[in-house]
Amino acid sequence: MLISRKFVGTVIIVLCLGIVVTAKFPIGKKIRGVCIQGFRPVLSVSSTALSFVKNLKADIRINKTLRQENIFLNQQIKRLERKIVELKEYELENKRLKLLLNLKDKIEYDTIPAQVIGRDLSGWSQLIIIDKGTRDGLKENMPVVSGQGVVGKIIEVGLLSSKVQLLIDRQSRIGGIMQKSRLVGVIEGMGKNYLVINYLPRNESVLVNDLVLSSGLGLIFEKGLVIGSVQAVYEEKYSLYKYAIVQPAVEFDRLEEVIVILKSKEEL
Repeated sequence: MLISRKFVGTVIIVLCLGIVVTAKFPIGKKIRGVCIQGFRPVLSVSSTALSFVKNLKADIRINKTLRQENIFLNQQIKRLERKIVELKEYELENKRLKLLLNLKDKIEYDTIPAQVIGRDLSGWSQLIIIDKGTRDGLKENMPVVSGQGVVGKIIEVGLLSSKVQLLIDRQSRIGGIMQKSRLVGVIEGMGKNYLVINYLPRNESVLVNDLVLSSGLGLIFEKGLVIGSVQAVYEEKYSLYKYAIVQPAVEFDRLEEVIVILKSKEEL
């Protein structure tokens, strides 16, 4: 194969020299014409190949530019998506803070806002941790509320944080009064996302969907704070009382901001 290539190369060189040498003679013109005709397909293929290579290079440059633009646009899209999420968070936070401000205006006590920084919503306890403590004037048994209603009370206070027992905790007790019927009972936490109001008179009518408020009969919660609404009423056969299931107004698993009620302004 190596000899054959050398031979072909030698023949081509000889032919080219022959064309050059005989260019001034008639026979040389004929030989040159024959060679040109013979090499025309090769020249045509070469021209096509060069054109293809040029077009390929142009396409590669265009594709590279498009890829770079695509990367840039994807980055912009991700940045805008993050911005949309941030704006949505600001909108939701603004709504929650408006509820807190509206509630704060209705409470005739000094209050302090707090952020939820931890939670224990296991089956045995229903607690949250807030970012305020003794340094902020907090004490045990201070009531905690949100824009939706009663959250619970402080049961443990540290310098920078406090532990809040939620209304749905098994150890939680609060006096309740029904808005329409004015029936009074004791609301107990069940360790789940519902409450029970006990000691309702058996001969009295309890209305489903009636709003349940704090009765103010204890030393912790003032009267009129929203607790929830009656969902169902039950009677035991030989009991003097009936009880009702209450759906809390507060979504405890979504709490982010709360208000701690400090003390009466009249005591200042």
